[in-house]
Amino acid sequence: MFEIENIQRDINTIITGVVLCKQKISNPTWYGHVEPVVQNTIEKKIDPVISRINVGLHMFLKRLNEETVADLRYFNSLEFEVDSLTSQLETQKTQFMNEIDRLSREYFYADHMNSILGVYTKLDEVTNLQ
Repeated sequence: MFEIENIQRDINTIITGVVLCKQKISNPTWYGHVEPVVQNTIEKKIDPVISRINVGLHMFLKRLNEETVADLRYFNSLEFEVDSLTSQLETQKTQFMNEIDRLSREYFYADHMNSILGVYTKLDEVTNLQ
C-alpha cells in the first residue's frame, strides 16, 4: 500500500507541475492580457494532453490497486496452503513416530519372548538328556 501512496503522490506532483507550467506560460504580459496565440495553444494543445495524462495516470493507479489486491489474495491463499501442508506434515510425522514406537515395542516383546523360548529350549534339552 505504501508504494501506491507514493505513486499517487508522484502523479499529483506531475499534475501540479504541468498546471504550474501552464500558468507560467499563460502569465499576462506587462500590460495585463494573455496573448491570444498563447491562450489558444493552451486550450487546444496543452489542456487535452493534461486531461489524457491525468486520466491515464488514474487508470494506471486503479489497475495497480487491483493487481495489488489480487496479489495479496494470492499470497494469503499460498500462506493458507503452506499452513495446511505444514499441519498435514506434522500429523504424518506424529503418526510415523507412533508407528516406529509401536514397532519398537513389538520388536522388544518378540526379542524378549525369543529369549524366554531359548531358555525353555535349553532347559528342555537338558531335561531330555537326563
